[in-house]
Amino acid sequence: MIKRERVDLAILLLASLLLSIYLFFRTYVVSLDGAFQYIPIAKDFVSGLYGKALSHNQQPFYSFIIAFVYTWIGDFELAGKLISTLFGILLIFPVYFLGKRIFDQKIAFLSTLFLAIHPYIRRFSADVLKEATYLFFLAGGLWFAWRTIQGERRYPYLFIPLLSVLAYLVRPDGVGILIVVFLYILFFKRFNTPGDRWKVIFLLVLSSFLFFLPYLLHLRETTGVWTLSRAKTIAWFLGLSGSAGEISLIDRVLFTLQKLNAEIFSRYHSLYIFLLVVGLWKRRSSLFKGGEGFLLLFCILHYVVLFLLVLNITEWGERGTNPAVYFSGRHVLPLVLFSIYWVGEGFVVIHHWVCNKIVSSRLFLKVWSKKESMIVWTILFVLIFSVILPKTLKPQRYERLPEKWAGNWIKNQIGKGQILFTTIPRVAYYADGSFERIVLDKERIEKVMGLMRERNILYLVIRERETIHDPEVAEMIKRDFIELHRFEGKGMDGVIVYKRVI
Repeated sequence: MIKRERVDLAILLLASLLLSIYLFFRTYVVSLDGAFQYIPIAKDFVSGLYGKALSHNQQPFYSFIIAFVYTWIGDFELAGKLISTLFGILLIFPVYFLGKRIFDQKIAFLSTLFLAIHPYIRRFSADVLKEATYLFFLAGGLWFAWRTIQGERRYPYLFIPLLSVLAYLVRPDGVGILIVVFLYILFFKRFNTPGDRWKVIFLLVLSSFLFFLPYLLHLRETTGVWTLSRAKTIAWFLGLSGSAGEISLIDRVLFTLQKLNAEIFSRYHSLYIFLLVVGLWKRRSSLFKGGEGFLLLFCILHYVVLFLLVLNITEWGERGTNPAVYFSGRHVLPLVLFSIYWVGEGFVVIHHWVCNKIVSSRLFLKVWSKKESMIVWTILFVLIFSVILPKTLKPQRYERLPEKWAGNWIKNQIGKGQILFTTIPRVAYYADGSFERIVLDKERIEKVMGLMRERNILYLVIRERETIHDPEVAEMIKRDFIELHRFEGKGMDGVIVYKRVI
């Protein structure tokens, strides 16, 4: 059994490693969040500006790790990608061992393999994004928490808040580990005596104060309110502030559910959803028991959190219109992470169903063996890989390479620190400068020109298609600017660097 487990872990590690390395070199351009949120915080840490670093509207831990790695390699973007890649690879271990404890070794292996090849889990793990780091600490925290709940010793409960705070300092919803553990201890965990329950709760509360209180006090001191993050207050999150205009509560709820579920379905993958439904149906009698109940509790809690998030970031129109909200699919990945075990269960159910159908056929009844069973496994794996891997292996932002080329050209040919008027902020990041973001249209082009003259800004950077689609804008740019350089390539969005005529 130990030898089999080592083989399983080696396969999982190899798959995760190969996919991560491939996508590391196929993620061509930094993410906008990486360029303008995480890396600026890391720069503040490196510069010793700790107060400023902690004043951003982002949890600081991921950027702090970037700053630490930067001191060794000297490149912020590379540091961010290396961190995401490392934690994306290591993620398989807590996911596997948690699955093994709650289900069995086969389900743990299959589920972790499906997670390792999941398009969004894998691709976000090769980018300057905090998702891989967060999911690693989240999975590690829940694995340790369930292991502790299953055990008889009390002192490990002291370390559950530590793992929860590590996830929380990457993303505020990491506090969900602690909430789920408290709920499970209060209502589901069986103890020998009632006194044991309260002793465990006392240990959790004591440890939680020790690990959470310093950062919470910092937030209280700097924001003036008790909150879990600088970006959103608890009152805002619970919908106790703001106005919905004339939109009724039922309309807001229905719109929120539609938006949230659409995002979940788009990120989960339709094949995984099918296997998930099959797996949930198979395990329906045990869903609310033991470790499955523990996972289900987390999934329900996270769904409620996402529902409140979408509900409160939506700007409800006064006339009954619902403007599109910005809600990233990255928020739903924890649901994928901890429901993946039922996807693995669904795969096993399908395999058994196919095998039973073959065995029931008179043609195969006398010749059926383990060899034929392995053939069925192989065929099913090939089918799943052929559907999933093309999306997983899709290069990231290849079409945006001219933005990187333009920024590097400006930095090398014109110099660092330039202020750019641009529709493409990423160019300013690679130019090591700052930017004024603009929207080119007929009404604003003259205003843009006036602002550039007023502030003595010389450089305008736009996409090539932005001049093609509007002849009037193109004519005004041709009259008042000279083209310095054009960056383009096959399948790419062309980028043009202009200089204002003085």
